[in-house]
Amino acid sequence: MKKAIKIVLGVLGALGLGLVGLILACHFKPGLSDAIADKLYRNKAKSAESALSAEEEAELDRLSVSDLTGEEDTEDPDAGEISGDTDPQPAAELPAADFDGSEETPDENVVVTPVSLQSLADYGLTQEDVLNSKQEYFDDCYEQLSAAKGENTSFYNVVRDSMLAQQVLQSYDDESYRAGFMNKFMDDYKVDTCGWSIDQEELQGGYILVKHNFTR
Repeated sequence: MKKAIKIVLGVLGALGLGLVGLILACHFKPGLSDAIADKLYRNKAKSAESALSAEEEAELDRLSVSDLTGEEDTEDPDAGEISGDTDPQPAAELPAADFDGSEETPDENVVVTPVSLQSLADYGLTQEDVLNSKQEYFDDCYEQLSAAKGENTSFYNVVRDSMLAQQVLQSYDDESYRAGFMNKFMDDYKVDTCGWSIDQEELQGGYILVKHNFTR
């Protein structure tokens, strides 16, 4: 019995000395501890691999995720595939103006009807009634005012073109129309005060109709 105890103590002492030596070796050679740990891990992995027989490994491969974990497999088997049952929706068509910034082209069928001008005949006038100078205009105004004998009246005459019509308007701006016909008319018919207004209208052929309104 004492002999057996001595043997055990001797073995324990040898193991203790070996362990101390291993600790010292790992302390002074850090790489040694990593090598020992790697060897222990490999031995453990080999033992785990050898624990499964070939039949058990084949059975493990046939098991599904739900068989192993006990949870229902919720992954869609068709995930990642585009179904051909639904037609793709076409892209919304936008007006051409949204792409190039241009406005819609006006309808070529739309006909713009110009404003029709009156003619000399519409006013009972002829070519002989057309006035060709500012003095002719002054004389015609005096004659038509005199025909009304100084009473309220409205009348019109026609000048040859817009240039002469502009000269007529200018005579009212600078009041030269007074010397042209108005002063003589007021003296002849004893008119102290009066109202006077004119208006112009373009006629066919470029003629300008001058409308007048006289009031006492």
